[in-house]
Parts: sequence; C-alpha cells; structure tokens
Amino acid sequence: MASSMSIKWCKKNLEKFSQKVYDMLKEEYPDVEMTVEDCLDNCDLCKDVPFVLRNNAIVAARDARGLYMKLKKGMSFTEEALPGTFRAHMEAAKQEQAVETAGASKQ
Repeated sequence: MASSMSIKWCKKNLEKFSQKVYDMLKEEYPDVEMTVEDCLDNCDLCKDVPFVLRNNAIVAARDARGLYMKLKKGMSFTEEALPGTFRAHMEAAKQEQAVETAGASKQ
C-alpha cells in the first residue's frame, strides 16, 4: 500500500545533522516519499537542530536520535490498522483464525 506521507529534507541539514536518520528511514519505509531539497526556508532552525518537513509540518529534535524517534512514532499509524476500519477487521479475523488453528493442532 502506498503511503500518503511525504518527508522533505534540507540538503544542508542532512549534511550537518540527519543523514543517518534519512538513510535508516529510506530503508525501513521505501514507500514513503522522501525528497532532498537545497533549502526549506527554515534557516534559523536548520543551523541548530535536525529537522524535516513531514506533510509540510516541521518536525525537529535536539539530536538525530530524537528526530528518528519522532518520525518513527509518527509512522506507526501507517503500520497499524485504525480501529473500526476494514483493515482492522481483517487483521482481527486473521488473529482469530491463527488462534483456532493453533488450538486445533494441539488436539
């Protein structure tokens, strides 16, 4: 399923703070649109801390690890089914079937 999330990275901020975060997220979430731009017009922030624009909202942290944790937490909604959705219903049905199958194999 394609993600509707996009992350924009400032080239200078990548070089200074967040290249490892970019590399890890690119590998973990290949469906997330990530672009590197020359400048994101947030120079005061850019020179002090790692940051990105996620769906055009600023996400910043004190260090690269903090940025990674914030972005990873924000992506959890793409991995988990929202309650009341068809996807949640299907995942619950799969879990029930797995429990029933495991119970039947023990007998």
